[in-house]
Amino acid sequence: MSQLRRADRRLLFGTTGLILAAIGLSACGSSASALAPFAILQANTRARTVQLELVASGTDANGGFNFDGYANGALQVSVPVGWTVEVSCNNGSATLSHSCAIVDDLPVSTIAPPIAFARASIPDPTGGLPLGGSTSFTFVASRVGRYRMTCLVPSHEADGMWDWFVVTAGGLPSVRT
Repeated sequence: MSQLRRADRRLLFGTTGLILAAIGLSACGSSASALAPFAILQANTRARTVQLELVASGTDANGGFNFDGYANGALQVSVPVGWTVEVSCNNGSATLSHSCAIVDDLPVSTIAPPIAFARASIPDPTGGLPLGGSTSFTFVASRVGRYRMTCLVPSHEADGMWDWFVVTAGGLPSVRT
């Protein structure tokens, strides 16, 4: 049993290392001064799960309307279909409430688009989290397609507080900027 646990840990850390290395390489060509460090995605390929950590208002980029320093679709998280996604949503703002949700890719507006998957948002996505608040949610990426990770507090998505969430037909989880 302990050998299995060691093997699972090696797989988890090995896969995570590959994902984080790829993330680091993809960010090398960009201006990293306003960007948050990448530690947002961990994967367990054996369990087919990913842990995604989103910090709403993670930096001052885009006036604080960002996730981990990225806004207006500059960040893309990809997950294979059928995988379980565990999202940790943290409000890093000192002045505004924020939320995290995965929504259908409809035109960005001030009206909240539908949640893309069952349980793919914090409990009160339009009210948001209090300053410094955090919560988590878990869902299954059950349909291949392109979606948005967004803040559904009124007008925040229209202010650019969204990035891409893509469900792929296969492959491994990844992050791209």
